[in-house]
Amino acid sequence: MPGIPGTLGFLASQGAWALAYNTGLTLARSLAGFLVGFAAALALGFAYTLGPLARETVRALNTILQSISVLIWVVVLVMIFGVLSPIPPVLVAALVSLPILLAAVVSGLEASSRRLAELASMLGASRGAYYRDFLLPSLAPPLAGATRSALGAALRISVVAEAFGSSGGIGYMIANYYNLAEPRGVFAWGLVLVALMIALDKGVLEPLEGRAARWSVEA
Repeated sequence: MPGIPGTLGFLASQGAWALAYNTGLTLARSLAGFLVGFAAALALGFAYTLGPLARETVRALNTILQSISVLIWVVVLVMIFGVLSPIPPVLVAALVSLPILLAAVVSGLEASSRRLAELASMLGASRGAYYRDFLLPSLAPPLAGATRSALGAALRISVVAEAFGSSGGIGYMIANYYNLAEPRGVFAWGLVLVALMIALDKGVLEPLEGRAARWSVEA
């Protein structure tokens, strides 16, 4: 087990370029996957409003997504796209984010105020306009909370995908130093991941959740 001075010294020896490049690569892949999952959650949320059959289908789909192991997603995607492809980390992040975000969307839709539906009906809003202009703003608080969990999960899991097959990123560096039997490298890049997650959560996501709470609508 490497000590703290040795780990920090090894991390400093990696150089600013290597730290910035690999950290930025992991962050970009995680954010891209999260955005794909976010868009899919909103689209499925709209489908959820179309009727009883659509609601049951969305619920069943979310249950299926939640029941599939992340390891299965990683292995299958690496087999499909190849070891050096940048796609598996992005898609794994999306598939991990989607169930978390979709659960928040469904929960928010079920708890939405009836006054919103009445107001939209009075104004003659279409189904799409009702979802976009009335329901989505009311979903801001639960979605902001789910975003903290989903983005954190996306970061953790995209690193796993990078370790299985990638040409760069924090996960790739951790796996590389593991194969080289260099524990200082494993701990050093693990420390980078922890620092990145804390900075993102405290610097961006927590303030965002506080601002989103202003959109809360009482039933």
